[in-house]
Amino acid sequence: METSVLTVKGQLLIPKRIRNKYGIKSGVKVIFEETENGVMIRPMNTAYFEGFAGRFKDVTPSTKEYLKAKKDESRLEEAKIRRINKTSK
Repeated sequence: METSVLTVKGQLLIPKRIRNKYGIKSGVKVIFEETENGVMIRPMNTAYFEGFAGRFKDVTPSTKEYLKAKKDESRLEEAKIRRINKTSK
């Protein structure tokens, strides 16, 4: 069993062994799921989204399409930030 301490800012360090085992890398979003036994923390990675496969096939994009859209969205946001930084100098 591994432990961690919650900081005054509400931050929590996930031990390295656990991060490595479950593929939780820097920048990966996690979900906090309440259960009757406490709180479960899971990465919102491809496996998380694939768990919904087939449930919304007619109304939502596939995992691959969603991840591509998020990547495109990030690129656009980064370009916008670069433009703002250029004009503010």
